Amino acid sequence: MKARPADAEPLSRGRRALFTAGLVLLPILILAGLEAGLRVFRYGGNLSLFVSAPDADSPYYGVNREVGRRYFRLTSFNPSPRKDLFLKIKPANGFRVFVLGESSAAGFPYGNNVTFPRILNRRLADAFPERRVEVVNTAMTAITSYTLLDFMDEILEQQPDALVVYAGHNEFYGALGAASMESLGRNGNVVRAWLKLRRFRTFLLVRDAAGLVRKAAAAGRPSGGSGGGDAMETEMSRIADDKPIPLGSPVYESAKKHFRRNLGDILSKAKAAGIPVFIGDLVSNGRDQAPFISEASGSLPAAGDVFREARGLEAAGRFEAARAAYLRAKDLDGLRFRASEEFNAVIREEAALAGASLVEIKAAFEQASPNGLVGFSLMHEHLHPNIDGYFLMADAFFNAMREKGVPAADWTGRDIRPSSWYRARWGFTALDSASAALIVHHLRGGWPFRKNGPNTVLENFRPASKEDSIALDILKNGTSTLEQGHIALGDAFLKAGRVEAAFREYEALVYTVPNLDLFYEPGLKILLDSGQYERGLTFMEEGLAFNESAFMWKWAGQLRLALGNTAGGIAACEKALAGSPGDGQLVYNLSRAYYNASRIGEGDAMAGRFRSLKPDPALLAELEAVRKAAAAAGKKRQ
Repeated sequence: MKARPADAEPLSRGRRALFTAGLVLLPILILAGLEAGLRVFRYGGNLSLFVSAPDADSPYYGVNREVGRRYFRLTSFNPSPRKDLFLKIKPANGFRVFVLGESSAAGFPYGNNVTFPRILNRRLADAFPERRVEVVNTAMTAITSYTLLDFMDEILEQQPDALVVYAGHNEFYGALGAASMESLGRNGNVVRAWLKLRRFRTFLLVRDAAGLVRKAAAAGRPSGGSGGGDAMETEMSRIADDKPIPLGSPVYESAKKHFRRNLGDILSKAKAAGIPVFIGDLVSNGRDQAPFISEASGSLPAAGDVFREARGLEAAGRFEAARAAYLRAKDLDGLRFRASEEFNAVIREEAALAGASLVEIKAAFEQASPNGLVGFSLMHEHLHPNIDGYFLMADAFFNAMREKGVPAADWTGRDIRPSSWYRARWGFTALDSASAALIVHHLRGGWPFRKNGPNTVLENFRPASKEDSIALDILKNGTSTLEQGHIALGDAFLKAGRVEAAFREYEALVYTVPNLDLFYEPGLKILLDSGQYERGLTFMEEGLAFNESAFMWKWAGQLRLALGNTAGGIAACEKALAGSPGDGQLVYNLSRAYYNASRIGEGDAMAGRFRSLKPDPALLAELEAVRKAAAAAGKKRQ
């Protein structure tokens, strides 16, 4: 044993305490420094739910296009949210609804112009023109109730007046689901802790490093039922495991338990904030989608046997018994892409406990389906509605709000047009149909609809129209978007002299993102060039429900003036001028309007403003002529 040097003094108690504290604090300080550095360099990017959109200077927020990266760490999949915008500063007359959900709430397989939240937004805006109605869709493909719960605090910060929820099909295979490729296991507390920790950049660094290790270890192994290696595999095959999950099995019960807990917490948060919730039960295609995996388990029969029994009952005209058998077959399906009726029971029970409004989506679909059997008449494949189905969903939520007196107790005298009126006039074209059909065709060309081999649908697809060609390019090459497709097709129609067809393509853009001027401009130009002033005015005034920009007020005002509504035109032009004081055309037309309304002093002031813009002298001469005529008319009246 080595002797301590004689001149070495033992550490005092204070120094020992200081030394111990240093040992404890040093790793904390290192971690704090690492966290600070990662934040400075914005490691992981901005994963906030809402960001300024479409640019930093915009008055709007939108759902962050990168927010899905919070939940997908092992696969390359990053779901894109919808392009819904809402004002950063909620107006005094605002009525704001947030929608939480998965791919059906997101409107799959359509673009942003065909989602039930978009339809609901227009119907509410028409019914309440005195309110600024904003329905904001936060739904995304392949997420679970963990994501919806994770969104709640950020949603509540944006002062919602109501919430709409349609979710529950993804609890097994969605991100963080019990049987997902992105699973964290069946311990709900672990998942919730993980969601809290991912707010730290250091945690993201460790997570990403671990993910790289797992990806390297998994290289070459089959992934998610499709066999891996398929560059065109679908989201279903990327995120799902193909192992059967029998009804009542431990994995099944775990998913159901966590869905109940998450949904209960979502509803509790809304209730504590005083926000009414409208939650839909779940519907899927029972009649025309046979079970994906049919295996007897314990005392439970094989799903395929029950499905064949349902077919026989339907053929015998015993439709109620057939409906029950189709639902039972769906519940026994070992591949759980469709929520069981037990999940619907959870929705009903939790809604009742929280005082939320249950919206019976399943019953609405059954009532609208032949013999009450939900199938391809309203569904594309196993669970995503077609356009008629989405209008049906919007109608159900709209009627539920009306029944509950939201946003106003009295709906008497409101502009309540039937759903069919909107369906017949919707901003939707053959391109939207072609795109949706190809997306579904591609989906059904891969696992689990097709058990083996790569998905070759896109390679083998032969376009039969210009719309087909654009849809194929968007889906296969990813170099353009559906919005760009509408613009390209509209331009082609215009060049060919097909003016109305061109307008319909541009109108679809307005239904896609109704908040931005640039989506109105090409459609408005067509109406102005063809002298359709009344239709142009309707186009602008409908748009003002979503976008009160200077551009919108200017053209609403100028079209009112052109159609002889001088007072209304002046009022609209004055609003436009506040946002665009240097617009010479607007200043000129407002000057003329003042003179024509015998408001000579205001006309002179505006004419002076017009002169300061150094306009064409001919326009000044015209303005002076209008002034003289107005002054002469005024003297005659005297």
